[in-house]
Amino acid sequence: MLGLELALAGHLLWHASADGNAGKPSCPVQKSAQVDVRWRSEPIKYDFSRNTDNLNHREVDTVNPYGTHVSTDVGGLMTGNIKYESNIQVSSIRYPVGDITCLWIDKVIIDVVIDPTILIAAEHPQGTCQHDAIMEHEFKHIMADRNVVKDHVQGLRTAASAAVQKVGMVGPKPSIMGDHFKQKMTEYIQDALKKRMDELYADRKNRQIAIDNKKEYDRVDAVCKGRSDK
Repeated sequence: MLGLELALAGHLLWHASADGNAGKPSCPVQKSAQVDVRWRSEPIKYDFSRNTDNLNHREVDTVNPYGTHVSTDVGGLMTGNIKYESNIQVSSIRYPVGDITCLWIDKVIIDVVIDPTILIAAEHPQGTCQHDAIMEHEFKHIMADRNVVKDHVQGLRTAASAAVQKVGMVGPKPSIMGDHFKQKMTEYIQDALKKRMDELYADRKNRQIAIDNKKEYDRVDAVCKGRSDK
């Protein structure tokens, strides 16, 4: 519906000009919006208090590389979501003549936040070889999250900019409907961002699964074989 409303708004401006109604206000040219994507990784949190059985029953975004018929113990996990928040600022100008309003998106700021926690089973206490080997593996998961966000930042910025241009200048609209159109404009940008973030999440899942392959699991298990500090 928003595209139709924008088309009707453009027709309204053209029609007023064609009729020579110079006294009627029209919307100004849309100014360039500020669009920025910021990301950060929160300090890593650690939890070494849970036993192996507890970790085995936690849901993870991975696949057992040995197949469903083989049971494996989980010595460690990396948990934490990649979240995002959007701050969308809609500006407007109201004309007392006719009590009409023009609206445009002035600013879109997206914050993407990684909030990781590493869990290592209590059976592998700090200072042991197995603890260190598992820690190294879990850091790979954290680096994958950081890399996937960095790789998608420009795509998020492009998607937000394209959505802002698609919305364009909305109006003139009855001022009483200003809040309604502000909400529709904001929702349009949010929908575009969600679609792009869904692509990031799908990419993230594939990258995380790729880390938990049989070769990597075998490598972690082999690191401490024959050592007394296992």
